[in-house]
Amino acid sequence: MAFWQKGESTMSRYYWLILTILLVAVACRKPEVVHTKSCSYNGADSSAKHPKNAKYMGILEKYRKLGLPGISVLTEDENGVWFGATGRADILKNTPFEPCTVSKLGSLTKMMLSTAIFQLHEAGKLNLDEKISLHLNNKVIEKVKNSGAVTLRDLLRHNTGIYDIIADGGFYLAVVNNPNKKWTAEELIAFAYNKPANFEPRTSVQYSNTNTLLAAMVVDAIRPGGKDHAQWMKELVFDKVGMPNTFYHSHDALPPQTARGYFDLYQNGTLTDVSNMITGSGFGFTGVYSNVFDMHKFMKALFIDRKLVNATSLLNMQTFAPSTDTATDIGSGLLLEYKSTGHGGVGHTGGDLGYAAVAHYFPSKNSRILIYCVNYGTNGNSNLREVYIAFREELAKTLLE
Repeated sequence: MAFWQKGESTMSRYYWLILTILLVAVACRKPEVVHTKSCSYNGADSSAKHPKNAKYMGILEKYRKLGLPGISVLTEDENGVWFGATGRADILKNTPFEPCTVSKLGSLTKMMLSTAIFQLHEAGKLNLDEKISLHLNNKVIEKVKNSGAVTLRDLLRHNTGIYDIIADGGFYLAVVNNPNKKWTAEELIAFAYNKPANFEPRTSVQYSNTNTLLAAMVVDAIRPGGKDHAQWMKELVFDKVGMPNTFYHSHDALPPQTARGYFDLYQNGTLTDVSNMITGSGFGFTGVYSNVFDMHKFMKALFIDRKLVNATSLLNMQTFAPSTDTATDIGSGLLLEYKSTGHGGVGHTGGDLGYAAVAHYFPSKNSRILIYCVNYGTNGNSNLREVYIAFREELAKTLLE
């Protein structure tokens, strides 16, 4: 799903309609996310000795008391790695949210898809600069405005002008009517059919979830090495890095330690469980579930140890341009955020129904790393939205001190 700044201008138009009928819709469906079971972490933990331990724990407790249901955080700076968690992964069962708890990452999925695609390009298994019309069927090219003129590289850079299906009211009504539906790519892309483009290709930059949906569809059409995009993400990212607690829904079953997701439906401090609203998971723009430990491995492998893509690819991924509709700069599968701090964070933000996540590293601040998961939906307007934004900013400020 769209990162949280984008969500304010697109999701809010439909959010209340969706959530008003959520309970009725979900009650009729078999759940995908079951009640959360506890987990444990057996690795070394020096968090208590970290100089900012008290500050970090104070932040977590502050925002738990202000209403965020569950939070896990991992940071790394010159003093080492700190991690902690607070709140509940499952309110009904009173299951604690732990650093090992698996949570939905939303648009962080785009980072991993792009990393896999750049590796396939390096290996000569696909060409980033071929027009996607060479690989997708004529119906898609004819009905999705601008798609006939763009390349895979354009899709990853969000400079296509292609309509964002997440802005479409019909998409959300379909999600409500089929909350656990396992969508096909063809069903999802149909929400962009005959919709106006935002600008001519390569004349501007604007975030669109349809871009990474199409990118996944291109890989699936080519099937380099006989594998689809989900198989390549697993092989070139999850397995290569060593991320045993990372899952790509709906291609993978979700583990019992998966957090449930919540939203303040009635604006009265009562959180509604929205875990099983499936918003097109598994097609490039959302669907990855993970925990802060696995995401730390990924961020280190990509940006610090540089074990995933070569120097040219990483430079291309980090070639940023300002977006037309947010304060965020956009690269290829990456965002440049937190610019107001004076130390831009490179990575991605994720927001989905019931969940939010961040994974950034700060190259101008000794390559410090910030990762967190929250099981609250931050894309819709609610009393807790400003609480979440304050949490996000205070945590980054503390890391960068």
